[in-house]
Amino acid sequence: TRQLQAALADESGARDRAGLLLAIASAVNSSLALEEVLNVALTHAGRIMGAVAGAMYLMTPGTNEMRREAEYNLAHRAKGVVRHLDEEPLRTALTAMRPQVLKLAEEASPGLEAGGHPQHVLVVPMQRSGQLMGAMELYLNAWRELTDDQADLLNGVASQGAIAIRHAQLFQAQEENALTDELTKLPNRRALAQRYLQEMHRARRYHKSIAFLMIDIDHFKQVNDSYGHLEGDAVLHELAKILTSGARESDVCARYGGEEFGIILHETTESGARTLAERIRAKVAAATFPGGLKLTISIGVAATEEPSMFTTLMERADEALYAAKQGGRNQVRVADMKSAVTKQHA
Repeated sequence: TRQLQAALADESGARDRAGLLLAIASAVNSSLALEEVLNVALTHAGRIMGAVAGAMYLMTPGTNEMRREAEYNLAHRAKGVVRHLDEEPLRTALTAMRPQVLKLAEEASPGLEAGGHPQHVLVVPMQRSGQLMGAMELYLNAWRELTDDQADLLNGVASQGAIAIRHAQLFQAQEENALTDELTKLPNRRALAQRYLQEMHRARRYHKSIAFLMIDIDHFKQVNDSYGHLEGDAVLHELAKILTSGARESDVCARYGGEEFGIILHETTESGARTLAERIRAKVAAATFPGGLKLTISIGVAATEEPSMFTTLMERADEALYAAKQGGRNQVRVADMKSAVTKQHA
């Protein structure tokens, strides 16, 4: 922003710390997208110190580790790089809990995008209400003695960044909750629709197939009527675990609504979808649910490689599910995508 650029250019006195912090606070709080907040805080701190590169690490809850969540100008740009709190250079900076310029060991010096390896790093701990949230590592080509003004300024940036990061994390959690079924912890119907659109676009672009399973618990109303809704909820929760374990890691299991579930199958043919559906059906039939209950499911399968049929895939799977229910339940039916007929899988 112009306000931020003007504050950074002001070399008089204490470089107008109040104005600079206000500009940075405005910048980092201008978005609730966590990735954007991290990048803004990191790059502004780097500009203050003339850093040649930087990385932002956030605490992993319940551990003594931080994970890299943002960076700039580094040759190795992958997220997820882990830092342990007891390893240098973090340990020294976290012990003092103040910004520290430290010499990097040769093996700890990261490669720069432009080539070469920095010799020093400025570590800036980030905390909020006494809780360590993460740290910034700003890489320097030469040693720099930190003045008190610079240390205070960096602490201010870290404090503003920590507040903005926490707000962004809470917002992200709310967004995830809005897309998660509270009972089963699976994606909900809204999330399923979003993921299906993504998969549909990907399949169209790369000429891949899509398959979809629509799943319904047989006679579930009798469970609620005979054993109560708490027992019914326990059944739904257990079924969600069975479906997740029965599907592949790349598949998307979701609660469609009530006792219905849906699974998006990534790059799967009709034959592959039918085989997976039958395996899941058998797994459910063999399981013992809470309260010693034995239950079965019916599954409708639809699969296609034809982009013009992508938008009707869920509807056709639902029709196949209806045919499975009408045909006696505890079975898999496959939609014939070229006609209105569904095929039974014994």
